[in-house]
Amino acid sequence: MKTISNQKQEKPDPGTREQDDDKLNIKYQDKEYNESYKQWRRENKDSIGFFYVEKPNSLTYNNDVGFISDSPEIQEEKALHRAVNILGGILIIRSALTIIFTYFLPVLLERIGADIRYDFFDKTLYGDRSFIIILNFILNILSMIIPVGLLAGQLHMPMKVMLPMKITNKPMFRASVPVMLLICGVCSAMSMAYEHLLSALRIDTSRSLYFPDSPAGMIFMIFSEVIIIPAISELCTRGVILQFTRQFGDGTALIITGIITAALCGDITKFCFIFIAAIAIGYFTIRTGSVLTAVAMRITIQFFAYTMYYFDYMRDDNMMLMIIIFISVAIGTIYTIFFLYRHSDCFGININSRYMTYGKKLLTFFTSAPIIIWMTMNFIITVLNVKFLS
Repeated sequence: MKTISNQKQEKPDPGTREQDDDKLNIKYQDKEYNESYKQWRRENKDSIGFFYVEKPNSLTYNNDVGFISDSPEIQEEKALHRAVNILGGILIIRSALTIIFTYFLPVLLERIGADIRYDFFDKTLYGDRSFIIILNFILNILSMIIPVGLLAGQLHMPMKVMLPMKITNKPMFRASVPVMLLICGVCSAMSMAYEHLLSALRIDTSRSLYFPDSPAGMIFMIFSEVIIIPAISELCTRGVILQFTRQFGDGTALIITGIITAALCGDITKFCFIFIAAIAIGYFTIRTGSVLTAVAMRITIQFFAYTMYYFDYMRDDNMMLMIIIFISVAIGTIYTIFFLYRHSDCFGININSRYMTYGKKLLTFFTSAPIIIWMTMNFIITVLNVKFLS
């Protein structure tokens, strides 16, 4: 690996070595994670990223490019641009799979005799309920695993970096579920006004779910929708994607994964809530050092959503909805105050923007050709998913 320098190289003193080595440490992660991360950056076969390592205490900014003291933000921009392009390509695959699974596969299955039919105007699948539930479960898993698996294959990331499990901040981990209850309760209360606005625009905000007739089918549906799918989703987003983009700064990783998560929902009625929840989940994941925090928070969201759906559409009990929202906000508020009083030092986060400003990083993200194509595809999917009141 070549080293670019305008001056003669001198042997760095111990203080410089320690400072350089600290640049490689990902904050709030355990030692095992950081050692795996440094090993990952030493592998020349990986050319997707930033902060390559030539020697244990010497940084580089691109493959075959040495440490550059003048305008290092230029090298960071090049690395970010390439990383965003690859990420955009993976997201295009994800949106393409969504289109195929939603609009083309049901037609194909119907033609070969399966009891299934997609109503384009009603945005609903009709047919054998059990078959639809199982099919949705399989397609949801495939639409997440296939693109993220392709991304992970290109990155050559160690498993300990892609999916960090060790919790480094236990007080904040314990606070993650109550805080998410608070967010769910507040956002649900605010969404009522938002739904009234959408209704004025003749947009239908109701949601249709299939419930199987058998108890075994009901258990499978709840287990898959509330636990399995949310867990896999978080392993993909707050796991692989978040950990990959953290090399460009934790703030950048938070914003990018938040935008991706909200956009992928393809539902205009839930975009704002999902974006807020995604930022909170990402923040807690980074601060606790574990993707298990994200899984716990996402399961909390799903449990809350299905509880609200049951009392809203199945029971039509507005009083119970208000009680659930009040209890969630009360539990979340009380625990948050208790947490901040006892462990305020565990909550803050030091977000380093590296060399580029956040504005330039966002500009790089939104002006990437693959990202523009993906956002266009996702916009079309979102528009197609909009249901209008009759």
